[in-house]
Amino acid sequence: MKIVEIRSAVAVIPLRMPVAWSNVAVTEREYILVWVIADDGQTGFGYGLGSRFAKGAAFLHQAVQDLLAPVLLGQDPFMSTALWQAMYARTLLLGRRGGVLKAISAVDIALWDLKAKAVGQPLYKLLGGHRAAVPVYASGGYYGPDKGLPELAAEIERYRARGFADVKIKVGGATLAVDEARIALARDIVGEGRVALDANNAWANLAAALPAVRRFEKFEPWWLEEPFPPDAIGAFVDLAPRCAIPLATGELEATRWPFRDLIERRGVHIVQADATVCGGVTEWLRIAHLAAGFDLPMAPHWAPDLHAHLVAAVENGLTVEYFTPDEDIVNFPTLLASHLDISDGLIHLSQAPGHGIDLDAAAVARYTVLDSRAA
Repeated sequence: MKIVEIRSAVAVIPLRMPVAWSNVAVTEREYILVWVIADDGQTGFGYGLGSRFAKGAAFLHQAVQDLLAPVLLGQDPFMSTALWQAMYARTLLLGRRGGVLKAISAVDIALWDLKAKAVGQPLYKLLGGHRAAVPVYASGGYYGPDKGLPELAAEIERYRARGFADVKIKVGGATLAVDEARIALARDIVGEGRVALDANNAWANLAAALPAVRRFEKFEPWWLEEPFPPDAIGAFVDLAPRCAIPLATGELEATRWPFRDLIERRGVHIVQADATVCGGVTEWLRIAHLAAGFDLPMAPHWAPDLHAHLVAAVENGLTVEYFTPDEDIVNFPTLLASHLDISDGLIHLSQAPGHGIDLDAAAVARYTVLDSRAA
């Protein structure tokens, strides 16, 4: 089997209503889509978010075509570790994280999808297979100009009606009194369920974070996510022993090396590596095994259709983040012809070969703004 084409495209999908977190608001989502096509006609698919700002995914599209495709064409897709290293080495001076690693991630995801399809196995089984269903939680609780406590309560009640026991809400984007009231409300509605808190890098340092942490601790949150910017490893290390809430982070981090530093310095309790950001399936597995060596669980950010397979493949997989389509917070499901099988708080893994992501060709065509085949 040889790779004969690398196709990439950019899809931009407006949100029905803007959403906001601690430091930004968004009105649309853009996605990089990548297909790795083999000489026997089989195709693997990979994807990822573009950026918070317009045309970020266009950069990823250009990186795939100009930087990565020349490395891949004519190669054996089963040599994915070698191909990962070749892509990383070729782009070393252009970006060891951020956009270039997102492009590598999308290609690597497509390679693994192609390999799983070629051997006729669902991805989680190809990766080792630990279980066929994984826990899932409802992610939301964003801020909005017309979103007060009644609207937040209605949202969480919708999650409960869908069968989600555990939820995550935003903090750090309002006064401490408002955030405390939001957490108390969520805690009351979920009952025996768990409430995770996502600060989205809200605080610059330990002194800024501690007043919030002290007010939030009494609610016994499941975890506190991203209290600091991702490069502020020292702040995570400082907060971890002073905080009764487990710290979670990693969604913006790329490659195993920053995770090694964060883990070895005991700055994280729950690792949130995102395969669409950190370097694809190949690098995500390295990070998961590193975390397992320190008895740390994996709770990846976003991309549930992909991450359900990864969490199902490793022993230290904790849970999968899910954004319900009716909330229209992350609207990637708009591009899908079929959706995850979720019941009783679990994602039940598809037994179809590959990661099982089934695109709706008409929807992809409708929202595509760039396509290498149209060049």
